[in-house]
Formats: sequence, structure tokens, C-alpha cells
Amino acid sequence: MASTAAEREEAFAYMKIRRVHTFRAVTWSVTVAALASALSLGPVHATELPCTPSKSRQKSADSCPTPNAGKPAAKKPVAKKPVAKKQAPKKPRPKKQAPKKPRPRKPAATKPEGRRPTSCPPCQTTPRKPAAKKPGVKKPSYQDPSTQRPPAKKPPVEKPPVKKPPAKKPPAKKKQLKADHGWSWQGLSIDAADLRKVNVFLARAKKAERTISPQMRSLARKTKATMVGFDERKRSPESVKRAVAGAMQENPSLTADEALERTYNSVRYILQWPEASYVKGVKDSTKLLAQWKNSNLRWSNTWARARGYKGIVTAWRANDSGHPYELQFHTPKSQDAQRRSSRLWEEAHRPQTSGSRRAQLQNQLNRNFASVPCPAGAQLLSSPRRRAMERPGVTTL
Repeated sequence: MASTAAEREEAFAYMKIRRVHTFRAVTWSVTVAALASALSLGPVHATELPCTPSKSRQKSADSCPTPNAGKPAAKKPVAKKPVAKKQAPKKPRPKKQAPKKPRPRKPAATKPEGRRPTSCPPCQTTPRKPAAKKPGVKKPSYQDPSTQRPPAKKPPVEKPPVKKPPAKKPPAKKKQLKADHGWSWQGLSIDAADLRKVNVFLARAKKAERTISPQMRSLARKTKATMVGFDERKRSPESVKRAVAGAMQENPSLTADEALERTYNSVRYILQWPEASYVKGVKDSTKLLAQWKNSNLRWSNTWARARGYKGIVTAWRANDSGHPYELQFHTPKSQDAQRRSSRLWEEAHRPQTSGSRRAQLQNQLNRNFASVPCPAGAQLLSSPRRRAMERPGVTTL
């Protein structure tokens, strides 16, 4: 396109120069004719000019001879052909196009993840090189939620369950006692060997309570008794240790095994009836315990006493576990007096308690039970006829 325009410009300039030369030749011939006629030389026709047509396009009309006879025509300087300047090719003007109507877009086909969203600007003419992906790093691809379809859910692949090795529990820290150290409290002590026996006894009592408690609840339901202090049925380990250590201190010849066999109240229960039904409730309870093959180990009826503790305290050996347990029979008033006197009794049996202090505590305990009435016939209640046979190391009180 640029070369064709340059050629057209050059041809146009050449034709313009030729027309100028032709116009000058005609004007000159007319002027010469006029001068000749004025000088009476006769008319001179322009056609008689001995002007030979130029064979070449580049010869101008000024090269023709003048009609003057003697004088040669003055030669005018030939106009130089203007050299066409090489102009820079003009850029074609952009044609004004009518605004195109927007074509209805076809619904974009779903493409895999990573395609360009519809809201992004059009890409440049020069393709971009994809950035080098770093291994192990995935860039989140933008996804247009309006056009994207939810990915097809693949059925979960069932993996075989991985069996994990069982976690090893850290070994329990056992209290290692020295040969000459065990348990001690306010002047009472138990050596390491006897302390192990006490711990075994407490573990056996904890296991036996699981079978004894259901029988006691059934006994209270059948005899219409009220079970008092059921949450405190298991004696604390410290209390058991104090009792064993105190018994061994009072009787130095007593061994730890013998002291444990005399400890009946590691598991204890209290049944309570009103005064009118107290005697009947005690009798029915002893019959049921004998039917369930529970052996009686102890029977202490203190209702006939003028002073001191009032009530019935019994000890039984469970048929299932063979562990001893304590069972007390009370009225509401005797139970209230026992509750108020429990701390007095514990303080009176401490080794460091002085004799005068013990006398004061005993007087206070007597006053607490002095107002407790005795149910009719309660002082005549005795133990069952068949008592338990003494086991090795067991003393029946």
C-alpha cells in the first residue's frame, strides 16, 4: 500500500509540471504572434511553428525555436523539475464503523478447574508463559460460583482400619516404704509389713460392699425401715488404720491379722424404726439375715443401761464374700444422740487424750443419751440362737 501511494504522488506531480510547460508554450506563441503583427510581419500562426514534438516526456515546450529571423530566441531558464519529496506513508484513517450490536453470548461450557473467569479482562495478544509451579504448592484457582458445577462426589474409598498398638500406661507409682517406716499419726504407728496387710483388707472391704449393700436395701424395704447414712457406709482408710493401730497399742501381744479380724465396721449400715415398731423391725431383720445365711458375729444390746450409749450394735459375716460388716438398730431419738456424740467418742479414744478430759467427754456423752426413751421390750432383744462358728483368727464378741 505504501509503495503504490508514492507512485501515485509522483505521477500526479509530473502531470502538473507538464501542464505548466504547455501553458507557458501556448502563452509564448500567442505573445510572439502579437508582436509580429504589431511589427507588420504578418500574422504568425501557432501551427506554423517549426516545433517538433518531443519524443520524450522529459523535453519541455521551451525547446522550440522562435519565429524571429535574425535573432535567436532568448532562452529562458528551464524550470527544474521539482523533486518529489519522499513523504512518510500516511496511515490510513480508521473508518468510522457503526457500533456493533452485542451478540448474544452462548452459555460457556463447563471447563475444568483453573479456567479464566468471565469477569476477567481479555488476554493480551502476546501469550504469557505459564509461571513455573513450585513442587508441592498448589495455588487456589478462582472459580465462578455462578457457572461452576459441583464436582462429582467420588465414592469414599474404604481404607482398611489401621490397628494402632495399645498405648502403654505408665506404671503406677507405688509408695515404697522403708523397712522401718510405715504409717504414723499422733502417737499411733503401723510398720510397713502390717500396713500392706491393712491395705489388702481395705481392698477386700471395697469389693465386698458391692454385694452387701443390695441386701441391706432389700432388708430395709421389707421391714419398712429407714436407712440412715447410706452414703457413709464405707469407713475411711485412715479411720481403719487408727483403729488397728490403737488396738495393737492397747494390747502389745495382738498381731495385725488379729486386729483386722476384730474390725467389723469397715462396712457399716444403720436401720431406724419408730419406737412403736422398733422391736418388730429388729426381729424381722434378724430372721431375714439368718435366711440369707449371714452369720452373726456380735450382738451388743445397751438399752438396759442407765447411762451411756443406747441402742443395738451387731456384726455379721456376709455369705457371698465372707467379709464382716456392722449393722446398727436405732430409733429416731437414739440416732440423733449418736450423731451428736460421735465426735466426743472419737476424742475420748485418742491416745493423747488425758484422763480428766476423757471423764468430761464421758459425762457429756451420758447427758446426750439420758433423754433417749427405751422402746417397750427393746432391752429383751437378744442375738439369734445359732451364732457363727469362729474362724481361725476370728474372735466372737
